[in-house]
Amino acid sequence: MAKKPQEKKALGFSSPLTLAIAMIAGSVGTGNIWRFPRVTATNGGGAFVIAYVLLMILAIIPLMMGEHAIGRATRHGLPGAFRDFIGTKKSTWFGSFVWTVVAIMTAYYTVVVAWVAYYFGLALTNGYAGVDKQPLFDSVTNGNIITVILFALLLGIAAYIAYKGVSGIEKANKIFLPILFVCLIIIAIRTLTLPGTASGFNYLFDFEVSSFFNFKMWLEALTQALWSAGPGWGICIAYAVYSNQKSDIALASTIQGLGDIAVALLSGIAIIPALFAMSSSPTEAMSICASGNNGLAFIALTGIFEKIPGGQIMGMLFFASLIMAGLSSIVACFTILAQPFADAKVNKKKSMLGLFIATVIIGIPSAWSINFFNNQDFVVGMGMVIGAVFSCYALIKYGTENARTKLINNKYTGIHMNKWWNIAVTFVVPLMAIIMFSWWCIRSVGWNPDWWNPFGTYSIGTLVLQLGGISLLCLLFNNKIAESAGPKLFDNENFPPVQDNGFSK
Repeated sequence: MAKKPQEKKALGFSSPLTLAIAMIAGSVGTGNIWRFPRVTATNGGGAFVIAYVLLMILAIIPLMMGEHAIGRATRHGLPGAFRDFIGTKKSTWFGSFVWTVVAIMTAYYTVVVAWVAYYFGLALTNGYAGVDKQPLFDSVTNGNIITVILFALLLGIAAYIAYKGVSGIEKANKIFLPILFVCLIIIAIRTLTLPGTASGFNYLFDFEVSSFFNFKMWLEALTQALWSAGPGWGICIAYAVYSNQKSDIALASTIQGLGDIAVALLSGIAIIPALFAMSSSPTEAMSICASGNNGLAFIALTGIFEKIPGGQIMGMLFFASLIMAGLSSIVACFTILAQPFADAKVNKKKSMLGLFIATVIIGIPSAWSINFFNNQDFVVGMGMVIGAVFSCYALIKYGTENARTKLINNKYTGIHMNKWWNIAVTFVVPLMAIIMFSWWCIRSVGWNPDWWNPFGTYSIGTLVLQLGGISLLCLLFNNKIAESAGPKLFDNENFPPVQDNGFSK
């Protein structure tokens, strides 16, 4: 009896839902879980939440839609995407710049997840109970060989999932995202049963009208929105490369943005009320939030978990949720990094192995020294802001009206964007990005008397040295990279089908 021929698997994500899940999983990271609660607490509570949501809806989600259109229209990795969408060979370096920033981000960000994995082990064994939390954190983040091993192991896991392509990403996200949400929901429920959480819960959502006139609060909200959701570092472009021609860009990007908001708000509900309940006073809770991401997650919260009945389980759930959030973002990073090599027809195994080795080498200094890590975090964050401006530039050069009417508001669109989208991408986002970049540079001068020092941790000099060096290298190799990006697939009006680049199944 003749065998029935197997159906050929369709290229790209299997459904709009799996695309949306992948984009949420890729954009949600540790910043949603530990940064959002602390900056909310120190910047007006409910006023900050409203400002953050407004900026997401009015500016960040529109930019994500535009980046999604770039990826689906070009079907190329970042260098080829900018080359083809802008329409000039000399524009390739914009994508190369963002790609390089993502390579550095992949390396140093995995270090964060390695710290989290280390603390997950401590939570399992109750290893941080009765221990001075600051020296413990210092021992994990400086010169710890176990941290370095965990860092390399996590990079290997993420690289392998990305190597398996779209099917691997879909399978992994069916694990990552449910675990993330379940852990946060359980923590939030347990938190709200603690005595004294009402003050923290009220602070999270109460606000004074005067807070809306606080310029710093809006800048912090913009920073949270831009750094947490994903525009400017290529995730929207990369995953849209594998999106169906008929799926709804506006809907997918809106779901991605709302998913990012949901995780941030859920994290705020899970953490801030517990912090207020277990602190001796609101002032102490606020001072903990002001201690920074690391001070909140690895020092203050571990102390709180130690005091709460059932706190060991809460600690395990908290660090498990961070691992899921971080690992899904690293998978997205490797997807971004692999695409230009796929465009250049480089052997899949060789390219992924090379990327793994390169990110291990780049990341070891951050895994060994928290000072080096802090420097990379500062530089990459500023690089992402520049990347967002580059995306706006690409959309403006193509024509925002054409992008809106031909690419976003196509016949398969259920959510039609109005003229605000043009205004957001042309004026609002670039202006906000410039203000935000300038603000962080001004803060850098305040932090560092030697702000000009090219080897300073948070100096303007280090931004010039590293981001300027990246720009120079990308410009020098622009033509060679442009030629390796493969043929142009975009006819300037219609979405080409998903290409078989070795990762699209």
